[in-house]
Amino acid sequence: MTATTAQSTPPDSTEAAYARACRLIETELGGRRLAPEPRTGLDDLTRTRRHKIALFNAIEFHCCLSSRLEAHRVVKAMYPYLDPHGFSTDAALTAAWNILEPDAHTWPKKVQNERRRLTDDRVTRALVEANTAVADHA
Repeated sequence: MTATTAQSTPPDSTEAAYARACRLIETELGGRRLAPEPRTGLDDLTRTRRHKIALFNAIEFHCCLSSRLEAHRVVKAMYPYLDPHGFSTDAALTAAWNILEPDAHTWPKKVQNERRRLTDDRVTRALVEANTAVADHA
């Protein structure tokens, strides 16, 4: 003999399918939800866009730039080289360096090293600020 449970409340049409399934499992089986609702591609695109905007604003604030266009170029150059969690890599810092200091190859080595260290610190600080801004909205 099988037992069924009658639904006591009418289904909420605005409730997501995942949430309905979890509620049903919780009701029928006495289970509990272990994982959050799965992310969709649109969620990832929204997060990426929010991260790029936050990074643009932070780069513009922390780095000495001649224009907003330069900040856009830095973000565009860095973004493919960031790791999946939005953290800096050597390639991302090099991409930013190439945009921020295009004539660095003409400088003495000591000056290059000092400026590179300063630029890396500023870009890293901007990236941390952008990551924090995005994490606050998650």
